[in-house]
Amino acid sequence: MIDDAANLRTPPQSIEAESSVLGALLLDNAAFSQVESLLDAGSFYRREHRLIYAAISAQILASRPADVITVHEHLASRAEAEQAGGLAYLNELAQYVPSAGNIRRYAEIVRERCIRRKLVGAADEIASAAFDPQGRSVEALIDAAQMAVARLATARGKRREPQHIRDSLPAYIAHLQDLAEGKNPAIPTGLGGLDALLNGGLRRGELFVLGARPKVGKTALGLAIARHVARSLPVLYLSQEMAVYELMNRHAAALGGCDLGAIRRADPHDPKMWDALSRAAEIMASLDLLHDDQTALRLFDIKRKAIETKRQRGDLALLVVDFLQLMDGGGGEDNRNRELDVIANGLKALAGDLDLACILLSQLNRKADEHFAPPTMTHLRDSGAIEAAADAVALMFTPNMHPLSRKEPEFAGYSEVHLVAHRSGATGLVPLSFHAPFQQLSDWRGPRPERASRARIE
Repeated sequence: MIDDAANLRTPPQSIEAESSVLGALLLDNAAFSQVESLLDAGSFYRREHRLIYAAISAQILASRPADVITVHEHLASRAEAEQAGGLAYLNELAQYVPSAGNIRRYAEIVRERCIRRKLVGAADEIASAAFDPQGRSVEALIDAAQMAVARLATARGKRREPQHIRDSLPAYIAHLQDLAEGKNPAIPTGLGGLDALLNGGLRRGELFVLGARPKVGKTALGLAIARHVARSLPVLYLSQEMAVYELMNRHAAALGGCDLGAIRRADPHDPKMWDALSRAAEIMASLDLLHDDQTALRLFDIKRKAIETKRQRGDLALLVVDFLQLMDGGGGEDNRNRELDVIANGLKALAGDLDLACILLSQLNRKADEHFAPPTMTHLRDSGAIEAAADAVALMFTPNMHPLSRKEPEFAGYSEVHLVAHRSGATGLVPLSFHAPFQQLSDWRGPRPERASRARIE
């Protein structure tokens, strides 16, 4: 028993660093800006320190001074003063460091010890699950282990504890002020009409579903958004339908302003095509865009690829999955609806866990071809599961590519996206210019074609 007790290990911690952070904050409230992004109350090992840091944070975020007296009063108002060590302990902390000059380094030590404790906890859970002979499958265990480590790698020290509304108010007002000053967290798609409906663009942690019938431009639209985002942020595009070189052909056509057919032919006697390809290649080389063409992806595969990309790049802003119905759920046909439900909800969870925006392309059912009209949510295959998981659902309609279209000239180069579900804002229609031979999409300039609004062709 004595030997067993001697072998017990204390969880990673640094009481000295914790005391130094709290003492520095009591001396200089302005130093809070240096540690706010690194720490929350849960970062501290000692319970007294968690309570004191929460009190200091509440005071500072409410634009009130945080010193020994005010922090003690705050703790006393919540009946936590004695649990936090009382006034004497606060006085001791205030005298612990001579200045707040090194607070950032102290905070980094506290955060590092916190992550180590969480890693120990995650490893213990993984080991316990692996030893259970009646537990989950090996793939499920690996999936859970990867996600646990990924969440630690992307942790940003944000508050995750229940918070009273009055304590949330100062940060909320600051958030609105940032928006008013143009500091929008949205990721622009490059399409002004769509960005306007999405309140600025895509957002990390959210799932955006784009549905369409085959060969009406949903891949072209997905690639266009990916290219725009990849000009400044890392993007991962997972294609189960096209090989990487086919995706490259479409990028080259769109960026070089060249017919896709000419690029695919690669005629050595076509100088215009080669000039266009040269221009496109220069732009493509500057994009932070990764492709993957594995077929029959499983949710496990997508998580693994996203985690590895984020680890390598340091960030992953956008994940595009093309497309849902080609994914392998691992079950039989009888369970297909349930599989797609799990996949859609899994991608939504992945977006939140890895702090990225996710675009999921999805195919519409054949009933969308029975009438010459924009598709509706009922045309989205297994729409119930998708609608519940998605933060926004958009359906693409390209009139001159519809089977019942008369290929009328007013529809030439015209397409539209209908935002039919939006959890955080308005729905509506986005007119687009779609030059299919060049795989180019942009905002439609000018009046919307008259017949595009009719429900069907008589």
